[in-house]
Amino acid sequence: MAGTPPKPLSPPEWDLLIDEYNLDGPLRLHRWTGGASVPDLCLSSLLRKDLPIQLKLHILTFLEHHSLEDSSPPPSLLLRLLDALRTVIQSPSDPFALKDQFLISTTAVFITSLYDNDEFSSGGGAPLCGLVELLLTIINRPNHGLDRHTRGVACECLRQLELAFPCLLSEIAPHLWSLCHSERTHVSQWYVLLLSTAVLNIVKLKPSENSIASISNATIPLIPFNLPQFLIDGVGLDFAWKEKEIYYKELRKVVAFLLECPQYLTSFGLVEFMVAIIPLAEELELQASLLRVQFSWLLYTFKPLLCHIFLGMYVKFLDSFEGQEFEVASRLLLLSKESHHHLVFRLLALHWALGFFALIVGEDEARKRSIMDMSLRFYPTIFDSLAMKALKLDLLAYCSKLLSNLGDANVVKGVEVDKEVYEVKLFKDGLVSVSAFKWLPPWNTETAVAFRTFHKFLIGGSPHSDGSTSSIAALIESNIFDTLQKMLVDSTSEFKGLVPVVVACIDRLLGCHKHRWLGEHLLKTLDTYLLPKLKKDYSLGSYFPIFERISENDKVSPSGLLNLLLRFMVFLVEKHGPDNGFRSWHHGSKILGICRTMLVHHHSSSLFTGLSHLLASICLFFPDLEVRDSARFYLRMLIGIPGKKLKHILNTGEHLPGLSPSTHSGSFFSLQSPQSLPDLKNSSSIVSYIHIERTMPLLVKQSWSLSLPNFGANPDVPGFFGGIRDNEPAGEEQDLEITMSSDIILESELTHRQKGPLRVMDAKISEIVNELRRHFLSIPDYRHMPGLKIKISCNMRFESEPLVDKGDKNTADNAFDQVDQLPALYAIVLKFTSSAPYGTISSFHIPFLLGSPPKNNKPLSQADSLAIVPVENGHVEEENIKALVCIEFEPREPMPGLVDVFIETNADDGQVIKGQLHSISVGIEDMFLRAILPDDIGEDDVPSYYVNLFNALWEACETASSTGRETFVLKGGKGVAAISGTRSVKLLEVPVTTLVEAVEQHLAPFVVCVIGEPLIDMVKAGGMIKDVVWKDSSSDSSLEITCSPTSARGALYLKYFGDEEDDGETPTATSRRNIGYFHILIFLPPRFHLLFQMEIREFSTLVRIRTDHWPCLAYVDDYLEALFLD
Repeated sequence: MAGTPPKPLSPPEWDLLIDEYNLDGPLRLHRWTGGASVPDLCLSSLLRKDLPIQLKLHILTFLEHHSLEDSSPPPSLLLRLLDALRTVIQSPSDPFALKDQFLISTTAVFITSLYDNDEFSSGGGAPLCGLVELLLTIINRPNHGLDRHTRGVACECLRQLELAFPCLLSEIAPHLWSLCHSERTHVSQWYVLLLSTAVLNIVKLKPSENSIASISNATIPLIPFNLPQFLIDGVGLDFAWKEKEIYYKELRKVVAFLLECPQYLTSFGLVEFMVAIIPLAEELELQASLLRVQFSWLLYTFKPLLCHIFLGMYVKFLDSFEGQEFEVASRLLLLSKESHHHLVFRLLALHWALGFFALIVGEDEARKRSIMDMSLRFYPTIFDSLAMKALKLDLLAYCSKLLSNLGDANVVKGVEVDKEVYEVKLFKDGLVSVSAFKWLPPWNTETAVAFRTFHKFLIGGSPHSDGSTSSIAALIESNIFDTLQKMLVDSTSEFKGLVPVVVACIDRLLGCHKHRWLGEHLLKTLDTYLLPKLKKDYSLGSYFPIFERISENDKVSPSGLLNLLLRFMVFLVEKHGPDNGFRSWHHGSKILGICRTMLVHHHSSSLFTGLSHLLASICLFFPDLEVRDSARFYLRMLIGIPGKKLKHILNTGEHLPGLSPSTHSGSFFSLQSPQSLPDLKNSSSIVSYIHIERTMPLLVKQSWSLSLPNFGANPDVPGFFGGIRDNEPAGEEQDLEITMSSDIILESELTHRQKGPLRVMDAKISEIVNELRRHFLSIPDYRHMPGLKIKISCNMRFESEPLVDKGDKNTADNAFDQVDQLPALYAIVLKFTSSAPYGTISSFHIPFLLGSPPKNNKPLSQADSLAIVPVENGHVEEENIKALVCIEFEPREPMPGLVDVFIETNADDGQVIKGQLHSISVGIEDMFLRAILPDDIGEDDVPSYYVNLFNALWEACETASSTGRETFVLKGGKGVAAISGTRSVKLLEVPVTTLVEAVEQHLAPFVVCVIGEPLIDMVKAGGMIKDVVWKDSSSDSSLEITCSPTSARGALYLKYFGDEEDDGETPTATSRRNIGYFHILIFLPPRFHLLFQMEIREFSTLVRIRTDHWPCLAYVDDYLEALFLD
């Protein structure tokens, strides 16, 4: 293989090779290498003079990536790579950009190849020696102007080699120091970084006496380069640097020289420099005051990197910076207030300030007071962003935490209040910056920031790190805790939108073992102070989540809540009427749910009087029958069943995920069912055993949809397309807006529009407009009448195996027993929702569904089968195991989407199963309908009507159509629509037989015209497409409009191979001769159209597409590929 020279590749071939490598990895490289290795192929191309420089740079990057997968190349390959690099470096014609990239890629390949290699002692280090020697030759030309950037790149390559192989350059450190002294250009930065890295490795690893002794005086030449013995043996010395006085002095000289260099470094170079110099100072035990004096200026720059480096140095040498703590803190706060800085830098300054305070404060009370003196500078300003406000509020919460450990003296200079009063002031004044949370929606970010601050102030006096109980008692008696409780009660009573956020805050406290008592105390406060403030009207329904938390906690007395619910029930009875029956049922069911929760979590003795009074009142007076029956059932259980047994009965069903306990006793229904539902030990949710899926799978697995937001004033408009624009622009702009494809104008506005100047149109356009008016008069206006519905058929089934005990699977002696023991679902209600603009989707009801038999059941014998079902079935009836579900909706826009499915049903023992099933995908092909026929069209005239409609729509959807400003009245006459069309093309490289079969299978109902004798013969032979217009392309003149390729010339015109206008007929042109045309008309509800004109040839088809709903083009491309190419 080594003797086989690689086949040279052209630039296009190299582009294809790199693209395939990026997509598929190294799997398909053998197509291009021809038996040779990839590195040999790359090296041979890099030395060619005919390839462009940009391609060579790509080849170097490709070689670098490929080396990561082939981590153990032979040394001979590295030597060939080194020879190629030497050739390029010595070539005067190659540009410096190629030389620089060649150096970087070669160094990367060497590092990845030799990093874990132990062959240095056996001659494997020869390539590495050659590379280092070449790099040293390049950098040994200080102050040379032409190649200064290449020298800098070579220094960086040497530094990376030193980092990968520590002490590689230890024996030539004196030469590096000398080069640093000599270099006077901006490249000196790279020389300094190289020297600092080499000296750091020498100090940390102590490689040998020779390396240490020669730090100032070179004992070996720079070239030729040999590997140090330390790199081969890996054994260093063990001593303290201060014991070696001579060596220690020499290293201090080097460090002193390095400390004078930062003024010549860039910000990024200074970061790398400090990464080396700080551990170097630690190893040599240098005085940190040197670094303090030399680098204190970093804090006063406006660059985040330099400030970060200073703080890192501060953390390493805390004692040396003693006394400067608050100077540093003041500088960080000043950086956060500089509005001309980037927001990220200001946020970083606040983050650093928080961490800095936690680092320096400790138990020193003086430092705590100093921080409190700075607290007045922490308040958010009016123009701060929300992120800045959140961090400043965190600083105020941190100050509140410090106040708990301070003495009773004045906490802030100039503020004559005690610490508890000042803590309340911190909270109130800080919360002013986010006071809008009270009337903002609960999901708003400002609301989250406000309650985040509330939580931090609340637990500040009792942190997780404090395990004592004394802090708990002190926190309860503090002013800040009392203030927080009052704020919570007042805000919740005034703004019911805060209820979900308050509940989430309490749940967070209840879920924490340390602060659970805080959550319980807040529930008691809400029960005592919030409930009496609430109005007894329909708005009380918004507070039911808080009522549920109160009823779940046994530490809170239920008497106050029961009294409130009783008065609310009286209000519901008084306000009941024919218009609010559903509202009464909804609130009554919620009240019963809270009653059930109380029965589960509280003792019956503490509930008996209040709860029995409430349930009896519901039984007697509540208007809804279902609520009265359920209340009567609960009342009987409360009176007749002991407390422990009652809790056990009500808890039935909580073991199954997705099962909510029934409002009736499980034991009551167990008499009617031979088997109760067991525990699903191996199931995480109901989707594991209840399945719903489409009967016909989609051609395109759609994972995205194009949805444009509604920017109109009316939020009830379903979307950008198909919506009703009640607020039309005034004046001349109103005429321009009519061209939007979504405009449907009210009838009252037609008179105003007709006041414009009359339009003159020729006979052809007049005929087209009349045809379109006739068509649009048949399209229903979904605003005032039922619209067009889309139906999706699905199958639903559920597996009985997870619901049957293992011991019961094989106990039946015959098939009758097995079928009798299969579980079933009763009164299934499927509810559907979708974020797509599909309108309201009606629910679907299934009275009964039998579970599918377990897979390990034995097959039924013929005799047993005769005892169960008729002989022709031989098994359990399919309709009982699989139910047909029809999802029916009226789309407001023809776009794919997902329909979420929710189930609610009853099991055998009366338990209620609730949960979400897998979503059903809706594709663009589900939206395909045939165009609506007017009432006056006879059966024989249908094909010609569709052809005329296709031609009219084809002309109207032309982007430059003269009918663009015409409006068409919809059915009912209360609105009109306009057409704004667009067009596209798609080239399908499929044989004609494949295309015709796909059209006959999926698009046959939408074909309106077939043109061309060869195509007509093929279609008539198939027999699938009927009742269409058949036309001969040679005799029909209308083809000049819709079928002529020249009519589509322009930006979207595609030219076939072999379409050259030659006098002679070439073999290529013969193989691509025109077979004919398909004209396909698809109606997209509620009122759009999709037109296909397929120009068919033997091995390819050109599909010209026109539509008046341009977003559907995003899905049509995938649909055509799935239809014809998959």
